[in-house]
Amino acid sequence: MLETYQTGGDIHALTTAVIYKIPLSEALDKNAPLYKERRTIAKNCNFGTFFGLFPRGLQKTLKFKAGLDVDLAECERIITNLKQGYPKLVKWQEEVKTRAGFRKYTETWLGRRRNIPDIISADWNKKSFAQRVAMNTPIQGTAADILKLAIGRIVRGLPEKPWLRPLLQIHDELVFEIPEKELVNAVIFIKNCMETCPFDAFSVPIVAEAAAGHRFGELHEVEVASLG
Repeated sequence: MLETYQTGGDIHALTTAVIYKIPLSEALDKNAPLYKERRTIAKNCNFGTFFGLFPRGLQKTLKFKAGLDVDLAECERIITNLKQGYPKLVKWQEEVKTRAGFRKYTETWLGRRRNIPDIISADWNKKSFAQRVAMNTPIQGTAADILKLAIGRIVRGLPEKPWLRPLLQIHDELVFEIPEKELVNAVIFIKNCMETCPFDAFSVPIVAEAAAGHRFGELHEVEVASLG
């Protein structure tokens, strides 16, 4: 997985190949049979199963988020193949849950803590949820930390760019209002702030994509090279 990110590969295609045991070339082929359905399932595996989603949870997620009816046995097979294809995943999950069970909290890479006292609850539902939180926070929470660091860099540069108006943060997305003539300068500055390595141990390249438009619902992707 790290190699895929470091070389600019397609992580959803990789997971498609892993869970369906097909060649990566087939997982990348948009004309291949079941390409769209398989890729949708792979995305939901990447976004949920890593955090401890069970087969029934995957089944519900695929139904309500993707409109796919996948039987429980198939969901079980998908998760089994995922764990076999990413052998260190289960080891990492168990380490995180064990550490959280001892400490009663989980934390991001930068040390921001989230208390989870239910990790030792006798109620299986509460304990199971706490375990998923324990696995989710180091990933999603660290991602939030990385964005906060980027926002700090942007804020420090605002005095020199009075034309740049921050408007919204939407998950991992930042929205600004700018004069059209400053588009190139804005894209270069914001991308640099967002793509800076957040801390020394971070080895995955961060790629920020820019989009611009006159209305929020009508944004189009832009490349600095095409603008300049």
